[in-house]
Amino acid sequence: MNDMLPVRERPLRVVKVGGSMLDWKPLPATLVHWLFAQGTASNILIAGGGALADVIRRADAQLGLGEDAAHQLCVDVLGVTARLLTAVLAGKAKLATWAQVQGQLSAGRLPEIQVLDARSFLRETDSTDHIDMLPHTWDVTSDSIAACIACALAADELVLLKSCEPPGNPSGDPSPHVLAAGGYVDRYFPIAARSFAGRVRMVNLRGFATSCDKRESSRS
Repeated sequence: MNDMLPVRERPLRVVKVGGSMLDWKPLPATLVHWLFAQGTASNILIAGGGALADVIRRADAQLGLGEDAAHQLCVDVLGVTARLLTAVLAGKAKLATWAQVQGQLSAGRLPEIQVLDARSFLRETDSTDHIDMLPHTWDVTSDSIAACIACALAADELVLLKSCEPPGNPSGDPSPHVLAAGGYVDRYFPIAARSFAGRVRMVNLRGFATSCDKRESSRS
């Protein structure tokens, strides 16, 4: 695939990579395999907070940090996990700030795969009207942040890569409200995603890896 096609020649996809998978050994190969299986697109990856955000959540519960202080710390965590995801991908994607992505869009060119530092998006849009202000509460996680990024970019698709299947009928298409009620996405996600005009998908990446392993075993 050509790494620098003009933006209009391929769709734009925002992909949130669940923080629970950042220490999963098959992640690099599985993620790249999944991305290429989706067909040609410009993929902007968002790393979730994972266990690092959970530490802050527990500290807030035990020590009463306050939601605003906890929010700011979790925003900082997203900068760390973005760098971690970039390192995990070992040269397959570069790290970009929000300003750099905006420059690429203005120039009409985006890399095929890159990791966006979601912290830079939140820091640079907090004082502007690019997005509705996200509440500084535990109702908001990287799910809602990824939805806001997809809206701000007018992306064609938003994909949340998770470690398990969504609740309900696997062949169905559960609404964001059902997913939020089941704890599969954060409670603010139905609000964050309601202005997004593109396609929204939930994907069990660990399940994708298992199905690939089974296909390989059947061929051997």
